Amino acid sequence: MQIRNFSWYILSKPLGDKDYIADKLEEHLFKPCTHQQLLSQGWVAPVNEGEWVYEAHGAQLVMLKQEKRLLPASVVNDYLDAKVQQFEEAEGYKPGRKLRQQMKEDITQELLPKAFTKSSRIPVLIFPEQGWLLVLGASNKTAEDATAFLRSSIGSLPIALVNTDSSPSSMMTQWLIDPLSVPGDWQIGDEAELTDAESALVRVRNQDLLGEEMMVHTSAGKQVTKLALTWREQVSLIVQDDLVIKRIKLILEDDDHGPEEDTEAARFAHEFAVSCNWVVPLCHSILDAFGGLDKALDASQSRAFNDQEIGV
Repeated sequence: MQIRNFSWYILSKPLGDKDYIADKLEEHLFKPCTHQQLLSQGWVAPVNEGEWVYEAHGAQLVMLKQEKRLLPASVVNDYLDAKVQQFEEAEGYKPGRKLRQQMKEDITQELLPKAFTKSSRIPVLIFPEQGWLLVLGASNKTAEDATAFLRSSIGSLPIALVNTDSSPSSMMTQWLIDPLSVPGDWQIGDEAELTDAESALVRVRNQDLLGEEMMVHTSAGKQVTKLALTWREQVSLIVQDDLVIKRIKLILEDDDHGPEEDTEAARFAHEFAVSCNWVVPLCHSILDAFGGLDKALDASQSRAFNDQEIGV
């Protein structure tokens, strides 16, 4: 399992141990779409059949599977236009809005059983000791789907999006203005996105971000919203101003081929170990770069986790 993108949440209290979470997920396992379903979702085993929570290296992994029926709106509208035309020819007048809506619903129900399905998996990585939850997906919708379904499955999900004491946008902008202010673990890459109060957007790729052209944009008041960075010369990534992390690449990953065993479980275990080995220190380094976790969020989490340890 390789991490390419993630949305990062802070747990305000522990979720429970592996067995507790697994028991809850087992009540909401994945079932394929029925003929009349547009979407079905549920939990599947990350690797070993029947093991709903994979736990190793201080992390817990759960896997949400979604299956969607592919029924493009354009197809439904083509059928609807034909049906409306038939109605007009037979009745001599156009159907009203309510009747058109009913026609559309009938067509959808008629076409759904014939529609192809597409499935996807959304890994959710939990670090109990750190109090973090990472949804390994590239879009906000993916993160929202996964956290909403996890919440409904276990009854509650006390999380908040990660927030730091200093504004990531302000800090990243300052790094472009003053390269000496970049923390030691980090090097600036060759891609950025900047915007201003009027939503004017500038995208830069394959360019020196410390050159005069970028100074023009920052001097005009534009703030960085996305920035390519390299961490410890090991990992390249894009950091967004909301601390969603995208396009992660291990710089030396091609040199690490993993175990010689050719089993899926062995490859998975190796990739999981490698991922956990770098993602935790990476996240700590991100927090350090932006002034640490937001003080109120940090205090709330610390109280809850301390209470859990002493059994309050």
